[in-house]
Amino acid sequence: MLLLQPLIGLLLISLAHGDCPILISPVDVVVEYGDSFSANCSSTDETIQFGLSWEGYDKTMKKTEDDIFVDVTNWEMNLTCYMYSNKTKCSQGLPVTIYKTPDSVSISIVNHTGPMIEGQQYELQCDIYNVAPVQELTVKWYKGQTLLNQTTFTEDNKSPVNETATLQIRPDRADDGAQYRCEAELDLGEDGPQYPTESLQPLSAELHYKPKHSSSTETIIKNDEVTLNCTVKANPAPTYTWHSEHLKEEISSSVLQSPTLSPGNYTCTATNSLGSDSKVFIIESKESRCPIQLIPRRAVVRYGDSVAVNCSATVPHKGLGWEASEGGVPMTRDKNMITWTVSHLTEWDIQPFCYINHEEQCQVQLPVTIYKTPDSVSISIVDHRGPMIEGQQYKLQCDVHDVAPVQNLTVKWYKGQTLLDKTTFTEDSKTPLNETATLLIRPDRADDGAQYRCEAELELGAEGPQPPPKETSEPLNITVYYAPKIPFCDSWSPLTGTSLDSYPLNLDSVVGNPRPNISWRHKASSVNSSMRLTKFDSGQYEIIASNDLSDFNCSVNITVEYPPELNCSETYEVKEETLFEFPCIADGLPKPEFSLYKNGKTIQRELFSPNWNDSGRYQLTAENPHGTINSTFTINILHAPVFYASQEDFHVKEDSNLTLECNSTGNPEPEMWLSFNNKTISTGRRHITLNIERATSTNAGVYTCSAANKFGSKEKRFIVKIRDDSPSNFPFVVLVLILLLVFIIFIVVILILRQKKNKTGHYEVQSGKEFEMRPLSNGGPE
Repeated sequence: MLLLQPLIGLLLISLAHGDCPILISPVDVVVEYGDSFSANCSSTDETIQFGLSWEGYDKTMKKTEDDIFVDVTNWEMNLTCYMYSNKTKCSQGLPVTIYKTPDSVSISIVNHTGPMIEGQQYELQCDIYNVAPVQELTVKWYKGQTLLNQTTFTEDNKSPVNETATLQIRPDRADDGAQYRCEAELDLGEDGPQYPTESLQPLSAELHYKPKHSSSTETIIKNDEVTLNCTVKANPAPTYTWHSEHLKEEISSSVLQSPTLSPGNYTCTATNSLGSDSKVFIIESKESRCPIQLIPRRAVVRYGDSVAVNCSATVPHKGLGWEASEGGVPMTRDKNMITWTVSHLTEWDIQPFCYINHEEQCQVQLPVTIYKTPDSVSISIVDHRGPMIEGQQYKLQCDVHDVAPVQNLTVKWYKGQTLLDKTTFTEDSKTPLNETATLLIRPDRADDGAQYRCEAELELGAEGPQPPPKETSEPLNITVYYAPKIPFCDSWSPLTGTSLDSYPLNLDSVVGNPRPNISWRHKASSVNSSMRLTKFDSGQYEIIASNDLSDFNCSVNITVEYPPELNCSETYEVKEETLFEFPCIADGLPKPEFSLYKNGKTIQRELFSPNWNDSGRYQLTAENPHGTINSTFTINILHAPVFYASQEDFHVKEDSNLTLECNSTGNPEPEMWLSFNNKTISTGRRHITLNIERATSTNAGVYTCSAANKFGSKEKRFIVKIRDDSPSNFPFVVLVLILLLVFIIFIVVILILRQKKNKTGHYEVQSGKEFEMRPLSNGGPE
């Protein structure tokens, strides 16, 4: 089982209508059909329920903290993680790419069996069976280890399909035995398979080509034994025949060997089913060799140009001359060198030779090649006008007018500076001909705007002009129409007020010819691309790129960002010593950062648990990358009753007057009552005052002040003691007098001691200040 769990971090995505804190891991999945993978969806907010659902399937939601294991048995799988609460629902899709490697890949030749013929064009076909997704498929063509070409596909199909790719080739004899193969490769990124699928068997090219000798003549100086080897490469293997006036009959052999071979010409002809080629072997002896020398030994002349070849005698002679239908030189005896000259050579089949009268007359023929470059070379498309369509096959034609000799002609095909192919000709003609060469092409989008041209080149050997003369056609500019494609559809986070026209599409991100028209769709309905997005327009959108060939759709997750928004009331009530909760209705994307202030000082909002006396005016600031907003409001702290400090113990003599005061605060305002001996004697709100006149012993005792609101209650006690100054209090009076006497004695002693010390310093005695005992009221809170 293939389990894909990429080692990448969790992805946090904010979706429409506020903050949707969905965490998905992995962020995308590449999985082979029939295997399994796991996905995890979670959130930092543990109070919100999450689940995974597959479109078209009835799946029970699971807690997102659990890994979800999925068996891939559906090509159209759509995996979505969604959150829901009482007020909010949002979701995020998990991209799943399901692939299948081909069942088989095979290569063949279209409409042909058996060996190929040199110079002819053939179409190779690569068949790929049961592969997905085809839009990620690339077919690569190889000859041996050399990459020849590659083919891509524009279909958008998730399920497996069979595909066919083709390649045009024009093999020559060097390709005999070459192995062609095709590879099918799925480019699925780092998470996909990293190996191509090759064709099961390579295609071994068997090529048939006619014999062709490297040179048309060979001169051999006779020794005691002569061997003539006419072996030449050809397929099918050629047969050989020898002809000579010195042979009594034709000899069938590739090698002719005999010590009795006479000086003279021996012609070997190699023949197979495609044609024949001859080579002349000239056997000369040192004694019998014609004692003249031609410089040059072969003449290559442009039609109508002048020609001059020297013939020199290497021995004394009785006569030296040129024999020719044009430019002949009469025999002369007094010169050892004569020149055959023609000012304007126009005879296509001229055969001049130089002769000498020595012991006997002998001659040497001058091979003459007359060439003519084409009057014109042009390139065209056969039976087609206008733009080409990607993937369709077209035939290019090169017309070469009035060229000779055609057997020396090569037509070369170029795309830009790249040589694509070349065509040679087998006709044996000395006079000018018109020739036509063709090339099959199957352009793709990379060929749009490409320039094709053909070039006619005459290869005339070492004696010919260097470099070989050539004529080139005017370039053929092609336009290729191809279906639209948007290679990358990235998520987008525009600012509110931005239009869909501002989505970052350019010439690189949208391809297609003709240039595609762009339209938008949201929730299955068309959307005006100039529409200004609001914060409520976040969600999944479709971009549709359309031209005359087809449409291409891709999904874009758009999250509309906007500046912070605050909607605060004028006043908020907060219970004391509870964690401060954000009081305002707030919005903004990205989610704003908040700061709370009182009297210009920052309050740690996350840790703010206010006390009963923290009521007052506060300022809240919300900030994100798109702006800052402030709001001021009053926080009213709700709390249980609190008593203010006041005198609680009273010691007064009988018949005195006294006042008990009880002050409290609370939010809401508490109700108060004062009780004595379990009876309520007074009620009030916030403040109760009890005045006792001419107090007696019946007024002594504990008075209880109580305050209560919905957040709690509190009590405060007052203790009242009444002092009796009647004779019955004699012992007490005596005690007081004794204490007073002791105090006076103490003062006298202190004065005496101070007078004794006045001799060394000065001391000042101040009397203590008397304090009046009185009831206290309206002090600070307890």
